Amino acid sequence: MKKVRILLADLVHNRHYYDYGVPLNIGYVTARLKQRVGSAVETELYKFPDDLIEALKTSPDILALSNYDWNVNLNKAIIKITKAINPDILIIMGGPSIRKSQEGIRQFLLTHPVDMYVVNEGEDGFCGIVEYILSKWPCNLKKTILGDGVRLPNAAYLESETRQLVLGEAVDTANENPIPFPSPWLSGLLDTYLNESTFPLTPIVETNRGCPYQCTYCERGGRNGLIRVFDLDTVIEELRYIVKKAKYKFQLFLVDANFGILPRDVAIAEEVRRLSNKYNNITRVFINNAKNNIERTVEIAKILGSISVPDFAVQSFNKRVLKNVGRANIKLDSLVQYISVAKSNGHKPYTDLLLGLPGETKASMIENIKMARDIGFYNAQYGDIRLLPGSPMEEDGYRKKHGIESRFRVIPSAYGEYGGEKVIEYEECIRKTNTMREEDYVDLRLFIAHEYLLNYFELGGRPLVEFSNKYGFERTDLIASLSRKPSENDYPHLSKYIDKYIANAKDEWFESEDEANKYYLQDDVFEKIMNEGFSKLNYEYAAELIINPHFREEFMRWVGGNIKKSLPDKSSIVDEVVHFCVQRVYRSPFDGVRRTIELSREAVDELDDFICDKRIGDTGESSKVIISFGVDENKVKFINDEIARHGGVENLSLAIQVILMKNNKVFAQESSLA
Repeated sequence: MKKVRILLADLVHNRHYYDYGVPLNIGYVTARLKQRVGSAVETELYKFPDDLIEALKTSPDILALSNYDWNVNLNKAIIKITKAINPDILIIMGGPSIRKSQEGIRQFLLTHPVDMYVVNEGEDGFCGIVEYILSKWPCNLKKTILGDGVRLPNAAYLESETRQLVLGEAVDTANENPIPFPSPWLSGLLDTYLNESTFPLTPIVETNRGCPYQCTYCERGGRNGLIRVFDLDTVIEELRYIVKKAKYKFQLFLVDANFGILPRDVAIAEEVRRLSNKYNNITRVFINNAKNNIERTVEIAKILGSISVPDFAVQSFNKRVLKNVGRANIKLDSLVQYISVAKSNGHKPYTDLLLGLPGETKASMIENIKMARDIGFYNAQYGDIRLLPGSPMEEDGYRKKHGIESRFRVIPSAYGEYGGEKVIEYEECIRKTNTMREEDYVDLRLFIAHEYLLNYFELGGRPLVEFSNKYGFERTDLIASLSRKPSENDYPHLSKYIDKYIANAKDEWFESEDEANKYYLQDDVFEKIMNEGFSKLNYEYAAELIINPHFREEFMRWVGGNIKKSLPDKSSIVDEVVHFCVQRVYRSPFDGVRRTIELSREAVDELDDFICDKRIGDTGESSKVIISFGVDENKVKFINDEIARHGGVENLSLAIQVILMKNNKVFAQESSLA
């Protein structure tokens, strides 16, 4: 008898600008399926759409797709292609990006071209569907499933005749402890992704599942808030398996919602550190830190040391806001200890702040940024608030309560053309609340742009920020002074660019996906995006400062001019610091040219932290000091190789943006006394 052939896909767009993770989700589904039905099915796993399209031409029986906010339209395109190849293929979807109510599920099925949806955790829900099919096999899949009206656990579909919702019982087998699913790693299902040479994927390990918190902007909080674990010995074996099998150096992602929430997480961290020391192929470990276990989080940070990425997502320091978004129970008072440990490991810890949560004002958002600095975070990453289907914040009632109005914009790099179908993904984000106007969001966008340019990216300007802060013109006040249009007479190019930035910040938003598609899917517009890329505004601004030294000079003069207004007695030194900052960035073309400048002794003393060689006493009696900007040939080679890989000099801005996404410090030059 012919086996049931199933293609499972966790799709991403093939513009390889980000680190994509292995498809662990469909790996777990497949491993559980093999455990329950054995060899009665044939399965294949896919990550990239072009590979899947080729496989679809062989007419499988079932196509199973993972549904996330970054692949919604890609999935729709693949389904359209699937139906053109063979309309009899049963299309099943699962994933978190769906409203949890019965009416929400029904509306999704009415508006999306899928046959069935697996709600809640997918492993056993999908297995139940396949087992029912096998009990009727061979059969017409769609008629058998959609016409029987059978209620299967965690499965939802519209009955073929009545179009009424058929929804099975909500069951999470993974509520068992330990979770009874076999490991897709140890089953060998993910081996191919550890041998990928052209574009290696990030290995993902899940050690526990569930989240006890109910943050309103997140869809990860479970229905019952239980934390369920995978067998510890199995987790350890998975980690050992990955480091032995991987054919490249890799970043590891421990994908738990709250790593460090359980005592055993310390042992897992110790094993990761041991394996890193032994095999030397784990370059970074990304974790979602536990929210209320600071002591254990600190212990884990000490264990992981140099390979950890010290991120603690605060989102807001405003107590009223935290209450509005379900985080009032999150304790922030022990963060200083965590930050201290991260710094002792040689890290520069950062946090995440969400831009304009319900209850936040423009003033309180700026205070959040200042607070993050004051308690010791080196930097903050800022994000607009996505309204994720499946999250409480996305529901109609919550929107109405907080006066939420939203708009849509392109997700950078989430676009492409597959099988002749043009696809662009959009994110729906908050653009107005009861406490913030649309104009406030635009103002904050420019504020955060300059925060990025001066504090996150190494584009030369950090010495100016440190100097300003040292003498009492606090960095947040400095950034605020820049968040306006400069004088057109004094800064003609910069003034024009900021006009352009503000216009683009407004124009990137659309009232609906349909409106956005009407614009972006025009042949000429789409072709331009495919050829030139879709820029992120802050990265585009940064790229312009790197590419154009004259523009960078004007920008630094503007920063310096604002400092001099507040610190007039420091004007002459500020001018020298400006000159130093302009020279700190490798110039395009990136040929590694060594440059020197002359500074006063007083200026050199102020720049002590940014000059590697501190031999100021060796300069004799001269009041002037020659500073040399060194050339790191490895950096220069890396920059040029990455430019060639991501569009070349013909698309230099986009290439530099991609490089900055990977390494925000690579363009900075070191300096020393000549």
